[in-house]
Amino acid sequence: MIVRCVQIISPTSGEVVNDHPGIRVGVEYPVLEVITTASRVLLRIPERPDVLVERDSPGLWDAAMFTVVSGRMPDCWVAGLEDGQVTLAPKEWQRSDFWEDYFDDEPSAGAEYERLRAKVLSQA
Repeated sequence: MIVRCVQIISPTSGEVVNDHPGIRVGVEYPVLEVITTASRVLLRIPERPDVLVERDSPGLWDAAMFTVVSGRMPDCWVAGLEDGQVTLAPKEWQRSDFWEDYFDDEPSAGAEYERLRAKVLSQA
């Protein structure tokens, strides 16, 4: 799935802002994960490709910021339901504490992320 950013909604204030260091209006992004609750839809987007980082820091962004360019879903995505939240993502990323492990630099979570990120991006 590929989306184009049409506006930026601050992840902290929820207000529309002119810019943010993590995302740009007009740029297309692959979607790594979709998370829905009764009140919102979030898209996990990888780090901007023009930003040099040692390790990708995929962020969660409000789906209202985007229009869909390609609705093709990667074949490694599965639907998960937990605590009223529906997630479309690789099953491995849906395990409890995966993202905490990833952001805490747990090596196995990092390797799993890189492997599945490559798979998702190859099918975007």
